[in-house]
Amino acid sequence: MNSMLNRFLWKYKSFPITISLICLCILVYAMSFVWFGEEMNALEGLYFGGFNPVYIQLSHEYYRLLSANFIHFGILHLAVNCYSLYGLGLFIEKSLGLKKYLILILVSALTTTGLPYLFYLITGYGANVVSGGISGVIFGLIGALGALALRYKYIYMDIFKQLVPNIILMLIISFIIPSISLSGHLAGLIGGFVCTYILLMIKHQKHLIH
Repeated sequence: MNSMLNRFLWKYKSFPITISLICLCILVYAMSFVWFGEEMNALEGLYFGGFNPVYIQLSHEYYRLLSANFIHFGILHLAVNCYSLYGLGLFIEKSLGLKKYLILILVSALTTTGLPYLFYLITGYGANVVSGGISGVIFGLIGALGALALRYKYIYMDIFKQLVPNIILMLIISFIIPSISLSGHLAGLIGGFVCTYILLMIKHQKHLIH
């Protein structure tokens, strides 16, 4: 028991943001489990802070742009996302450092819901959508890895190439299964890539100045 606790504390000290995100997702799911049981339907997800553009527009419930990232509709949904976040998040957190990684997480979370919301405002598409989950942020991490691979080809390109088949599969699944938000995944991917590329450019400019 002590060894497990010590291992957890070591992981937390080494990767505080990723471990905190996973713990937050588990805590939020535990709360939804108490209220609604093992799985939530769309209405329950909406009540619990899920993303819906109409509620944001008409009721000004802008907190949904962030809260939706941390709700999960079932134990499998939670487990898959936490596993993916753990595997990729530790690597990206170590590569970028705490400050840049935190910015990346926030931008990925907000673009995951923010870009689909803007798309709804322009086109009216997605009015009946209720979505949630940390998978958009995970796609943001994939986008971040893409930016790292583009800037530092000899270090990250091989790792990114190994992930490409999985990325394509995840996007196909997002397209085929209606309950998975393809727009959220693509938005997170774009947000993560653009955010990381800008952060790396700023870092490069600072090195040139110094």
